[in-house]
Amino acid sequence: MGKKISIASAPDIRISFEVAGEGPLLILMHGWPELGLSWRHQVAPLVEAGFRVAVPDMRGYGDSSHPFEPGLYTLDALADDMAAIARSLGAAKWIAVGHDWGAPVAWRCALRFPEEVAGVFCLSVPHAPSSPMASVESFELAWPDSFYYVRYFQEQGVAEAEFEADIRASLKKIYYVLSGDAPKYEWIKHRPKDAPMLPGLADPPAGALSFMSDEELDRYAAAYARTGFAPPINWYRNLDASAEQGRAYGDEVIRQPSAFLYGDKEIVLGMVPGALERQRPVLANCRGEIAIPDAGHWIQQERPDEVNRALIAFARDVFG
Repeated sequence: MGKKISIASAPDIRISFEVAGEGPLLILMHGWPELGLSWRHQVAPLVEAGFRVAVPDMRGYGDSSHPFEPGLYTLDALADDMAAIARSLGAAKWIAVGHDWGAPVAWRCALRFPEEVAGVFCLSVPHAPSSPMASVESFELAWPDSFYYVRYFQEQGVAEAEFEADIRASLKKIYYVLSGDAPKYEWIKHRPKDAPMLPGLADPPAGALSFMSDEELDRYAAAYARTGFAPPINWYRNLDASAEQGRAYGDEVIRQPSAFLYGDKEIVLGMVPGALERQRPVLANCRGEIAIPDAGHWIQQERPDEVNRALIAFARDVFG
């Protein structure tokens, strides 16, 4: 995608990213269980449109440092990694772009670095003020008698063992079930509370996924074979600490220009009814709320042309 760079972001933490193009900077932040590779369809169009693009493997993923201490994966720490990238490139202003877990990081970047982040463009995961409720209480309130994957992720070693038994097959099933090709909301259909995660979910069809070649899937699987699943899952083990950090920013309103893009089969919106309505009051300068019909969770891979058009239009609006 571009030139590979590795920088020191914090003690014993290095962040690996690729950078391409010239012009105003956009940092593209991926989610779980992905890599910077998930933005492969966005880089060339953004460069052609006159932007500089940095695409990291986020902390815990791929070629970046992947420490095993769960407490090293708070949103403030992850936002600091992104600011370190911008500063290493000499960018005084930049746009934070996030998908899945990358979206909360991008929203946090806007709060943590208000003089540096010129705008925020997020996919799939809306912004919300930090909840005062402990995460374990929220799990029991929303999913009292049914499996919930975030609760399942809290005990160290359990999900890791399940996924690492067959890394490629695990990834393929996760990618399929959360995509627009699977039955809508297959991910959250009722299953026993103490069930493992993958059994009972729809199996992907034979052959390549519609939005990912077998070679690309192999690249994801090879990366997880190197790092294991524990570091990425550790992001889910800091919900309460990240919420406490978030409340320190006050009302947590995003005052920079922002936009939100999602597929109408987005699982996050299925899990959190009313999330869009709750987001609107905390985006003070929203430039667009964009729905893409028949798209699932992996939206920049499933529907790259629509995502690219919206992202380029937003970046041009922000930077003039």
